[in-house]
Amino acid sequence: MGYAVSYKPTKAQRTKDIKNAIRWNVARLEHDTVSSDTVSRSLVIQLLHLNQIAPTADPTGDHVMQQLIKDGIVLKPSKRAGVQVFGREDLINSLKAWVGMK
Repeated sequence: MGYAVSYKPTKAQRTKDIKNAIRWNVARLEHDTVSSDTVSRSLVIQLLHLNQIAPTADPTGDHVMQQLIKDGIVLKPSKRAGVQVFGREDLINSLKAWVGMK
């Protein structure tokens, strides 16, 4: 006889999952945006695979990005032509520092 268990990660596990996604994908973000001064919010989510952390609860990855902003890990994005953008250098440096890559 079995029973169903729904997996609800703790806050520590969710933070660990976010850090791992960033650690594994920040080099790609850095490489793919090398010629840009700014990076759009949607591109950051896509390149860091933030939408894969909780695919059923947050299929767009926007909640994860919002958590990073709220926790002060990355600065608030500015708007350019209606699109939210981050300063590339600040974003990459902040993410690397948070996951311990610097």
